[in-house]
Amino acid sequence: MASTKPEKNNGHSDTWTVEGDADVWREFSAPTSDERFCQAWLGLLCRQLQGISAGVVLFQSTEENTFLPVAVWPDARGDLSYLGKVAERALLERRGVVHQDSEGELKDQNIHVAYPVEVSGNMVGAVVLEGDSRTEAQVHALLRQLHWGIAWLHDLYGRRELVDSQEKCEQIGSVMEVMATALRQGRLQQVLFDISNHVAQYLQCSRVAIGLVKGHSIRVTALSNAAWIEKNATTIRAYKSAMLDAYDQMDNISYQVPVELSTASVAEKVSSHAHLAEESGAVSILSIPLMMGAECVAVITLENDKAAFTDEERTWIDTLASLLPSVIDQKCRAERGYLAHIRDDFTLVSERLLGAKYLIWKFSALLLLALVMTFSLMEVDYRISAKTVIEGELQLAAVAPFDGFIKSSYVRAGDSVKEGQILCLLDDSKLKLEQQKWGSEREQYSRKLREATANHKVADVQILTAQLKQAEAQYDLATHRLDHVEVKAPFDGIIISGDLSQLIGSPIELGKELFEIAPLDAYRVILQVDESDMRHIKLGQQGKLMISGIIGEPVSLSISKITPMATARDGKNFFRVEAQLEKGFTNLRPGMEGVGKVRVGEFGLWWVLTHSFTDWLRLSLWKWLP
Repeated sequence: MASTKPEKNNGHSDTWTVEGDADVWREFSAPTSDERFCQAWLGLLCRQLQGISAGVVLFQSTEENTFLPVAVWPDARGDLSYLGKVAERALLERRGVVHQDSEGELKDQNIHVAYPVEVSGNMVGAVVLEGDSRTEAQVHALLRQLHWGIAWLHDLYGRRELVDSQEKCEQIGSVMEVMATALRQGRLQQVLFDISNHVAQYLQCSRVAIGLVKGHSIRVTALSNAAWIEKNATTIRAYKSAMLDAYDQMDNISYQVPVELSTASVAEKVSSHAHLAEESGAVSILSIPLMMGAECVAVITLENDKAAFTDEERTWIDTLASLLPSVIDQKCRAERGYLAHIRDDFTLVSERLLGAKYLIWKFSALLLLALVMTFSLMEVDYRISAKTVIEGELQLAAVAPFDGFIKSSYVRAGDSVKEGQILCLLDDSKLKLEQQKWGSEREQYSRKLREATANHKVADVQILTAQLKQAEAQYDLATHRLDHVEVKAPFDGIIISGDLSQLIGSPIELGKELFEIAPLDAYRVILQVDESDMRHIKLGQQGKLMISGIIGEPVSLSISKITPMATARDGKNFFRVEAQLEKGFTNLRPGMEGVGKVRVGEFGLWWVLTHSFTDWLRLSLWKWLP
């Protein structure tokens, strides 16, 4: 490539070419570290900007509100502390800052330019440059070029976040794989064996052992790559001893075999992990108690034959150790037998009732005991509840007097009527024609009968006499039907059923029920009593009735008749029990419903509350027991 022209940089001539900066461009395009990328980027930036004598890139450190230089140009050993003031101002104001001293404070009248690096609303660093004095237009051009170049630092942070996110996702995914193994169906021992193999494979461990806590002891339950476990083997006892140390301390225990010591000298130490390392030949051992709250449910021990566990591996296993205990405890509880469940529940209740603390449990137990004694000794009036329906004592039906058609209707269900009030009117046009027809035939037969009588025709007289009687009968029938085209109420009452307003002009048949009428001053109270309560019902018992449509003071009633036949409704059998009201109600109407309660005597409160269940239980036992 062709070389560039010489550029002036702080008064010194520096001729450089792209080929001469091959190493810088290589670090910029394929950096080996973030610091080298920033150093290469800063060098390229400062060379491209005219008049720049020094530059520094500041990035936020792990300490809060602390920024440290990661790249310096041209000499990393130079003192650039005088640029800290303008850098601090840019970070505080969160914008580009140009500091140019007109009073000679700055050396050679140079300018200091600082530009913050902000990613996703967070201030992560700044770029500070020192250059020679320039006009306002040149300063704005410098800020624009600096803003354009800082995009590479944004990209650097984006790559950092992407790598961190990928690593976290991989760790979370691997932990979730282990948790999926733990949550699958199967016995606990098999699940723990699969978990130990999975952890050993992911962390490249030589062995992984898991021990369950039983009381104050530990039982080694799973060992990676081992089909079964010999409980009395020396290695298993060493695992158990190491796990007990972690259980006693309730903290992670990490052991690394010293390089300068021999195996014999290591064994001389009393550490159980050192003894385990001698037995298994491991170089690094890590034991972690699996805590669920303040209780340890298991201990996991990891061994490595090559090197110590890295910080990333420790973070991964700590994450798993925070999720795994609840699953192990749940499976342990699920595999307990019925007697163990009962024993544990009884022990828990006993500890809370008889042990220290748990005042709420003790108070609740005393309150429950007091309630049981109260229910057992107290007697209350037992009343049987039943759905109640109001019926009229007398119910008459207004029926069609003949075949015909409905002409008009004046009342419907719910209307009050008086005796003789017209309920509906039937069409009489056909009846009138029929009456006229038979009236004219009657006159004809009468005239012919007189002529036959005058001519002494005995046979004709007899025939005409019969025909005359027939015509008179048909005429009387038509007249009678015309007298009944108006259907009237037989007494004062209320229409219970019937609505002909939508049937005007429809045909009706002789005897069809048009309306049902009940009186307003005579009612019958019907209680629908469940068959399980019929044993308590007797004649003369008193009770109360409340109608749904008339909420107020209940009305007294007394049982007057018990019908010994049951009717099925909603899958239950009910008996019809009639009762009489002690005083009349002016607002009662047939068809109203309510709830009636009949007092049957005094019983214990406990029996009143539980007799339905005990009756069902007795019947079920009688049905199923041989």
